[in-house]
Amino acid sequence: MKEDQSILKLSFAVSTFGLLLLFYVSANLQPPLMKISGIDYDKTGSRVTVKGVITSIKFHDNGHIFLVVSDGTGEISVSLFKNLVEKLGEEKIKEIRPGNTIEVTGTVEEYQGSLEIVPRTVGDIGDIGDIE
Repeated sequence: MKEDQSILKLSFAVSTFGLLLLFYVSANLQPPLMKISGIDYDKTGSRVTVKGVITSIKFHDNGHIFLVVSDGTGEISVSLFKNLVEKLGEEKIKEIRPGNTIEVTGTVEEYQGSLEIVPRTVGDIGDIGDIE
């Protein structure tokens, strides 16, 4: 009986550890870098990572930042909503300017007939810098 309880406790501990490990891995797994030309309506709802040059930027009055990013194969809009912008910090926001490269991960969404990438966390905004 005591041995059965020990096995039950061990099974519970191993199962709990496994679930926590799966949660951690799924939360921190970044999709592979892809070309913008490979993003189509079939990717709507999927998480993607792209890297390209910021070709235009619009700062909206309500705190959103809208970018257009080009990687030489295509271009796509990237919408940084106010709740994310507030978490980025001034230094990172200053780096977001036309001509700089940006790596961004986010969900592909359709807005007014066009595709866009919507990052959700600060970690979704990767390296920003001068063209290499």
